[in-house]
Amino acid sequence: MNRLYTLLFLLIAAAGLVQIGAAPAHAGPHGPAASIWSMWTPDPIGIFGPLVLGFLYFNGLRKWSHGSHPVRFWQRVSFVAGQLAVFAALVSPIDALSDQFFFMHQIQHLLLRVVAPVLILLGAPLTPVLRGLPEGALHDFVRPVAGNRRMRALYVRFTHPLITLALFIGTLWVWQIQELQNLVVRNTAVHLLMHFTMFGTAMLYWWLVIDPAPHRSRIHYGMRVLYVAITIIPNTVLGAMIVFSSVVLYGAYGESVHVWPLSSIDDQLIGGLILWLPMEMMSVVIAGVVFVMWFLQEEKESSAKAMAELARRRRAMSRI
Repeated sequence: MNRLYTLLFLLIAAAGLVQIGAAPAHAGPHGPAASIWSMWTPDPIGIFGPLVLGFLYFNGLRKWSHGSHPVRFWQRVSFVAGQLAVFAALVSPIDALSDQFFFMHQIQHLLLRVVAPVLILLGAPLTPVLRGLPEGALHDFVRPVAGNRRMRALYVRFTHPLITLALFIGTLWVWQIQELQNLVVRNTAVHLLMHFTMFGTAMLYWWLVIDPAPHRSRIHYGMRVLYVAITIIPNTVLGAMIVFSSVVLYGAYGESVHVWPLSSIDDQLIGGLILWLPMEMMSVVIAGVVFVMWFLQEEKESSAKAMAELARRRRAMSRI
């Protein structure tokens, strides 16, 4: 079955590569194109990142036939969907259009900051990906790094709930500064840096919320609901500032010919709404999912305690 999943993933990725090869990329990182569907970006990270990670994941599942925590079918589907979200954000016309429209940039950010990380982590990728690595890489690199005291201390520091929360929110706010946002549109290297920092800090943040097995988050389930809810406030403030601005904040989006006749102020308004409302709705949904996970965990622990108590009573009765 795992081979079938691997083949399916590779076929989807190959279809994307064929589509890119059949249609020329847009003219430069910020140029217009005659057709939206010709605006595919041959981004190596967006193409080979999901391919390599997907291969390691399903190869690890194939090797790990009797796992301590089974990775269910829905989790595998979630993982693949997360990889496709990365592909869509970095390779599909969304990437090219993000150089022309502020609102498309916010859709790209939504995919990289929320949709892709959450779906990937729901797939419980840690153990399968590690087991999918070549034995040499696992023994000669991963285990020495994981066992290093300094690296473990660094991990503990960067996964502190307050640190991850500050990085997650701060990264979003920093990249919305006028000068930086305009520079992102004009400079490809800065654009890539923004993607890396947004995706990286999002993975750290959602790592503590989703808590993929075998990882154990230091945040209790009840606090995780509050942890997610906290992000709504700064996101609302930032979105409202952009929506209610009467001047164009990001002039760089008006420097190229657009494929759609959308004014800069309307583009900014739509982008602010995307930054504001979908993020809030997703935060509420994810908080609800965490609440359900909390309930199921409590049910599991109660059942385990009841079974342990029943076993204790049976042992006591057998001694009489």
